[in-house]
Amino acid sequence: MILSIEGDEATGKSCLALSAPLPIVSFAYDMGHERAIKGGKYEELFAGLAINIIPYEKGVTYLEADAPWKDFDITIFELPSPIQLDSMRLKGNQELWLYSINLMAAAFSDPRVATVVVDTMTIARRTKANAWLEHLQNAAYDQSGNILIVNGQPAKPREQLIQIEYGKVNDSIRDIYTTGAGIKQGNGNPKNLIAVHHLTDERAPGPLDRDGRETQVLTGKKILEGLANTHRFVDIALLTTKVDQEIKGMLLKCGYSLAMEGTVLHNPTWNSLANLVSMATEERIELDQRKVINGVPESSL
Repeated sequence: MILSIEGDEATGKSCLALSAPLPIVSFAYDMGHERAIKGGKYEELFAGLAINIIPYEKGVTYLEADAPWKDFDITIFELPSPIQLDSMRLKGNQELWLYSINLMAAAFSDPRVATVVVDTMTIARRTKANAWLEHLQNAAYDQSGNILIVNGQPAKPREQLIQIEYGKVNDSIRDIYTTGAGIKQGNGNPKNLIAVHHLTDERAPGPLDRDGRETQVLTGKKILEGLANTHRFVDIALLTTKVDQEIKGMLLKCGYSLAMEGTVLHNPTWNSLANLVSMATEERIELDQRKVINGVPESSL
């Protein structure tokens, strides 16, 4: 199943994503995994599991040896955004993107991995955009980092992408979804892909300003930040909210049963979502579930 989880901060998105079938390989661009694992659902979802958190180290590759996730139930690759010391020139984003996308491809290809998590796809897309802009900026510098002189004038580094250049960025993100849709586990079941998303304020065209230029106004609504038409690529889209110290998940899309759209789950987990799909399809569709024995998650090892 391909699942989109979207919502504001601290609405249980990462915890829900990591409740999926094991083994899980997660790509933590958002760095919120420790709170998710060690929080209130630790005993229910994570107690007794072998969890490996791998810090990002520039220049290190894990693809030359055996897969680093082979002896763990959950493997999390930390992918913090590079610290920028220059207010204009970007550095480190190309290395970060190549590091993460190569590992992601390896996780998709490994039949032992049941679930791949991208947390968040919002920041993954931003990383890819910054990596592409960094590539364009580098054309203005020599190997020593000095500005090139072109026709007697110093080159002007690019400051931002133009709209048409986001095509390459969006293509890379779409490739993640299409790859997830076509890969199977070793048991023949489809591999699960979970994409976590931030929300952003929706804007609409506003009145013209004094110079005749169009302005934008806030609508008061929240929309998914990132790739447009994301819901086209997923089986289920779930919106998480926090109400009276309880997490609620509303199905914005359910490709298995349109009648389930609008349904609200209280304190959702992957298993409760899978049970809902099974019930809605009269058990014609049975999704993989996290195995639980006496209320404790069973290790996949």
